[in-house]
Amino acid sequence: MQGAEEHISLFRSYPQLGQKLTVMQLGSYPTPVHRLRLAHTADLWIKRDDLSSPVYGGNKIRKLEFILADARRKNVRHLITLGGIGTNHGLATAIFSHRLGIRCTVLVYRQPVTRSVKRSLLLMNKFNARLIYAKTLLRAMIGYYSTYRLRYPRAYFVYPGGSSTLGTIGYVNAGFELKDQIDLGIIPEPAVIFCPLSSGGSLAGLTLGLQLAGLKNSRLIGVRVMPSHLGPIQACTSLTVENQIKRTYAFLRARCRTLPELDVRQPEIQGEYLGSAYGAPTEAGNRVRRLMQETEDIALDSTYTAKTVAAVMDYCREQHDRAGPVLYWHTYNSVDLSEQSRNVAVRDLPRSLQGFFD
Repeated sequence: MQGAEEHISLFRSYPQLGQKLTVMQLGSYPTPVHRLRLAHTADLWIKRDDLSSPVYGGNKIRKLEFILADARRKNVRHLITLGGIGTNHGLATAIFSHRLGIRCTVLVYRQPVTRSVKRSLLLMNKFNARLIYAKTLLRAMIGYYSTYRLRYPRAYFVYPGGSSTLGTIGYVNAGFELKDQIDLGIIPEPAVIFCPLSSGGSLAGLTLGLQLAGLKNSRLIGVRVMPSHLGPIQACTSLTVENQIKRTYAFLRARCRTLPELDVRQPEIQGEYLGSAYGAPTEAGNRVRRLMQETEDIALDSTYTAKTVAAVMDYCREQHDRAGPVLYWHTYNSVDLSEQSRNVAVRDLPRSLQGFFD
């Protein structure tokens, strides 16, 4: 094995993968699981990936462990990625790239402006990310897939949300980590697991990881928090996630022939919690944000996790005691960086982004 792989449950089950894949430990694992008190059932649990790192938590850390290890192996000095102006992925990439001494460029596009969006912009600037405001998602995608690849041919391009094949492996491993916690009696095997769905890496990785780990009785539901299509192009559908699962499985199988043959599970998606747009708060999301904060002292964000918990609460309400164990996979960061953001002047941002603070 190369590097710090002791926390990779996937490699313990398939040591050959540990010999073929490079990983860099950025987080603290396993992340905790515990019961929640806020639902209509006594059997609601949470997987605390918000505690994945004392530097900056959330689901992006598992993905970046494989992505940044690959970038460092290739001696890359410049990463380019994209996201909304409040992108958690862009911020996580900026923070850990800065710690590794790697330049980071983030192409950003407009989304509804909230306090957390403003904080993310300031923090990306603090951690020396070069912010390029492309205004729209379409223009950001053109820049990412065309303009900047021509301009920076030696840069390492990180998929939106970190949801490349390598990034997705981080959540394949998360499925094995959950299996370890079930085997240790820390949590019963969930009947249903909920997680947010946007770029697809978390849902795709978990779907594959749970299947490889042998958790056949756990139903996985992705709560879609972005539009399913960009014009005629499928962006966040069961097909896009299924294709991501198949690419990741083929990548792993090519490096470990002892992986079992699989018929990939069809991903299950709930799309009715998006609201008016990506990043736009919803009434149901705002309610559960307050409830989670007051009852559990756990923060949710309006873009991803509040909408997912709204779906969890509706499921528990409808199913009552028939639900069985329900697991909510919490993907937000809980490290408080607000003091650091207050030390960044708005005037230090690119002029095109300063208007969001008026």
